Amino acid sequence: MKMLPAVHDPGRHCASTGISDLVRFHGVELSEAMCFGIGAGLGIWYLGMPGLSMSRLIHVRSSDIEDQFFTRMGLRFLWEEFENPSLSEQALMEKIDRGLPALIRTDIYYLPYYASKTHFPGHVIVVWGYDEAREVFFVTDTGRPEIKEVPFSAMREARHQSSPFFEMKGNLFAPETITRPERLGEIIRKAIVHNSTVILDDSQAYQGVRGLDTWLGELSGWHGFPDWQWVCRFTYQVIERRGTGGGGFRLMYADFLEESAEIVNEVASLKLPEKMLALGRAWQELAGALKDASEKDEPELGRVESSLRAVRDLEEAFHRDAVTMA
Repeated sequence: MKMLPAVHDPGRHCASTGISDLVRFHGVELSEAMCFGIGAGLGIWYLGMPGLSMSRLIHVRSSDIEDQFFTRMGLRFLWEEFENPSLSEQALMEKIDRGLPALIRTDIYYLPYYASKTHFPGHVIVVWGYDEAREVFFVTDTGRPEIKEVPFSAMREARHQSSPFFEMKGNLFAPETITRPERLGEIIRKAIVHNSTVILDDSQAYQGVRGLDTWLGELSGWHGFPDWQWVCRFTYQVIERRGTGGGGFRLMYADFLEESAEIVNEVASLKLPEKMLALGRAWQELAGALKDASEKDEPELGRVESSLRAVRDLEEAFHRDAVTMA
């Protein structure tokens, strides 16, 4: 048996919790919210594409938080990938043998402590040890305070899955060392500006504020979806329940901005924490409208539309303020 001293504070989102645990293991004290913000974690996606299990999918997080975070911290980030599950299992054990906890991607369907009936790939956890005799790995995961066991067989399945959004090939990242950067304020400033620039980028109809416009333009057609109730229900869950910390990650980002206001003067002078908190509340109102709509026998989307318009306008206003820090 090999077990590293696990450093885990239960958090709100899988990736930001795992990143925070990993950096604190290496002696760098950063809150989950700070890790999420440095990782430029906000996103907006409005997706309809072949392979989806529902008519439309809305997502509210960026796709590259790990890359953004570790690169900004001065590390070269790259997920290690393996074609063979046995090789990826061996590589993971070798990291632990060297004293390095590993950030990995999984599908929660195969993690026994979830008992999930739904596939959800891309879920990030941290591996701290293993017992070869019992054939289990020891992991920590988001809001769960205790160390969990995952059998070798389940972990092989969890780490090697495909979906329209994640091609997982045993993805792991286990840095040798992490140090606190000297110019944290500049890193924070650039992360905020980058995140807002991406959300304001109108080059793709399904992303950012333009994605919200596309959603508004299509909303009147949602009543024709055979799965309109599930689309509304799942979108509510994505915004409010599925590891976002509430308000589509905006409440956690507001906490990041509150911390950042002590380091970067413009964050305070532009009142970014207060504006982001209001934006998070607006996303919560939208989530509530979607939940209520999902419980109706017929699609009644008037409240959803008005809530969505409020979110769209607040998103644009916030990010236009934030990019002035460039």
